[in-house]
Formats: sequence, C-alpha cells, structure tokens
Amino acid sequence: MDKGAKKRRIAFYSVLVGVILTSTKLTAGLMSGSLGILSEALHSFLDLGAALITYFSVRISSRPPDSAHQYGHGKVENMSALAEAFLLFVTCAWIIYEAVRRLTGKVVHVEASVLAFAVMIFALILDVLISQVLYRGAKKYSSQALEADALHYSSDILSSAVVIAGLIGVRFGLKWLDPIAALGVALLVIIASYRLSRRAVEELLDRAPPGIDKKIIEHLGAVSSNIKVEKIRVRRSGPSTFVDMVVSAHRLTPLSRGHELADEIEAEVKKIVPDSDVLVHLHPTSDGETITDAIRAVANRFEQIQEVHNMQIYKEGENGKYFVSLHAKLAPSLSLEDAHAVMDNLESAIKNELPEVDHIETHIETADAPCNGSKRTLSPEKIRLLHKEVLKDKRVKEMHDVVMHETKTGIIISCHVLIEKDLPLDEAHQVTTYVEEKIKSLFDSVSDVVVHAEPFEGK
Repeated sequence: MDKGAKKRRIAFYSVLVGVILTSTKLTAGLMSGSLGILSEALHSFLDLGAALITYFSVRISSRPPDSAHQYGHGKVENMSALAEAFLLFVTCAWIIYEAVRRLTGKVVHVEASVLAFAVMIFALILDVLISQVLYRGAKKYSSQALEADALHYSSDILSSAVVIAGLIGVRFGLKWLDPIAALGVALLVIIASYRLSRRAVEELLDRAPPGIDKKIIEHLGAVSSNIKVEKIRVRRSGPSTFVDMVVSAHRLTPLSRGHELADEIEAEVKKIVPDSDVLVHLHPTSDGETITDAIRAVANRFEQIQEVHNMQIYKEGENGKYFVSLHAKLAPSLSLEDAHAVMDNLESAIKNELPEVDHIETHIETADAPCNGSKRTLSPEKIRLLHKEVLKDKRVKEMHDVVMHETKTGIIISCHVLIEKDLPLDEAHQVTTYVEEKIKSLFDSVSDVVVHAEPFEGK
C-alpha cells in the first residue's frame, strides 16, 4: 500500500469517529438539555465536516504532478486546513452567543444524567485514540491535513473534559457552570483554530519552515568544508517540501563532477528533510585557486582553444608582478591571423582577471586530432639493450611493457618502470626524465617517449 492510500485510510477512520461522536453527543445533549453537550455535538458535527474535507483533500493531494500542476497538488491540504479553521470559528461564535444568553437570564433545564456523563467519557476516550492515530499519521507522512484533523480531536479532548466539569457543577446545583463550560470549550477551540489557520496561511504564502534552512547549512558544513551554500530557499506545499539551493563550486570543476556533486548534496539534504524535492544550482567560484588555475579558467572561455599546457610562471623582481609563458592548442582550420587574434584576446583576458600578471608569452600549436597508427613490440635484442642502460640507475627496479607506436607524426615509445616507492615526486620525475633521455639516445627516429612510473613494492 502506497503512502497516499495509507493517508486516505487514516482520514477515513477520522470520518468514522466523527459520525459516532456527533450522533452520540447530539442524542445525549437533546436528552439532557446541556448546552455544553449540545455545543460539543455541534463541535463534533463540524469536526465531521472537517474530517470529510481532510479525506477528500488527502485524496487530491496524493495525485502526482501534471502539466497544469507541476509542483503537485499539496496546497490542497493547506486550503483544507484553512476551511476547517473557518468552520471552527463559526462553531465558536454560536457557542459564545448561546452561553451569554443563558448566563444573562435564559432558563434551560439541564439534566446531568448518567447517560450524559457516559456519553462524554466515551467521547473523551474516543478523542484520545483517534487524535493519536492522526498525529502519528501526520508526522509519518508530513500531512498538514491530518495534523489539522488531529488538532480538532485534541481540542475535543480538552473541551469534553470541560463539559464533564460543567455537568458535575449542575449535579451539585451550580447550573451556571454549564454555560461557563461552554465558553471554556469555545476559548479552546478559538485558540486551536487560530493556530491552524495561521499555519495554513503561512504555507499558502510560502513561508519558510522555521530553522530548516539553518539545519541544512549546518549539516552540509559538517559533511564537507568544501560545500558553501550561497543561497537557500525552503517552502512547504501540503506534505511536500521544496528546497532550492545555490552552492559554490570551483569553476574548473568538470561538468560530470558537477552533476555528481549536485546529486551528493541532494542526498545529504534529504537526510534532514526526507521526501523533499531538492534543486541544486552550482555557482562557479574562484576561491582558493592558484594563478595556474585562474589562467586555465580564462582559457576555457575560448571555444577555439582546446587546452593550455607547458605553463611556466615566474615572479620578476620585488614588485610582485609575474611573467607567464604557455602553449595553447587551437583548431588547425584557423588561419594564422585568426589564431593570433585569439591569443591576443587570451592575453588581454588574463591580464584583466589577474592584474599581478605583467607579461605573457604564448606559443601556438594545432589541436590534436585522432589519426591512424600501428603498434608493435621491440625486438628482444633492443629490449635487452634498453634494460641494460635504464637499470644503470639503481632507483629503477624494473622495466616492462615496452611498446613502439608508429604514427603519422612519428614514432612513440611507451614503457612502464618500477621505481622506489618512497622517492619524493620531484626525484621520481628526474628518474622518468632519465629513462626518456636513454630511450631517445638509443633510438634516433623516436619523436616522443612516454614513461609511466609505478611504485616498487618489493624489497
């Protein structure tokens, strides 16, 4: 059974209890003449109407979103709660009017019979049971309509107790206690109705649930110090909660990683607000980035630039200014004039964003394009010779997977070498450079060498 069906079943129980309470209180009120019981009967009758409203509103609010209601039908529950509050206010007006008439002279015979007491005690017990069922359902399914119904029956608990006190007063000859009890019922119902209507109006006006935004921000901050919430909006619509967020992310974050990050944030928010509808907008930020990161971010804005590499940054003198050199790969279809214009624009953009950069030199390259090639293994003699030369450096423990690739642009040799695992990265790079130079010295026709370094786990 889905959530909607379970909510409808709970709402049906409320309707059934409303029928029982209205009929029993009305019968006892007419037989005893007690205004307190009659007011309770009218109160229960309106509760029955409210329960019916709840039942139908729960049915409608459970419908999935459609083209005309893209945020769902949850506001039906808020409107239902507001309608129930209005019915309660009408009830209170009649009770107050009749109570004042009886206190100012209208004579009505009230019989505090055993039946009257039995009916009110029965009603009290039934109110306690159904209110607990409704409160549990409201909490479990985040339903304001069920919560409103639970509030009705909770007020019935107090009002039934007040009426019983009034009947006890009549029993001892204090007939004025009955209309006073009725006024007490009206006061309790007015308070409950005001709270209910205020919440309904607040949610219809999209008032943010108090404290939820702060809880979300604190939770995300505890999960990761890299998640910074710039803006958050929370609103409720019946049983549903909608959370819209703007979260900062480094501007060099790849699109695929950005999507993963948004999914992760959504999952964390749902730990605080289960079953919520979360929308995460990532806002690019430059917080904490280096000059190299900033230059790459600027270059990414140019569609003609495939990538920048071989970037070198030097601080010149004591003025805090920098000299930057870099290589940029551009589409081979561009003319030299157009490519030069792109690089001029790139240099200007970098200087605008990074005033500390004083001078830039750029080297233009054509963007890589896939081309046909072939792969073959070197002869055993050449591999043995290569091993002999490379292993002269004691930091190299082993060499394997030596492959020659013949391409349109020349011959490329790739290999894997095992290096002492505790070497600092800069020293490990020196070793791979040594291997590259040895290979180039042994094979004059090689245009490029790719050395893949792996940590040596042996002794």
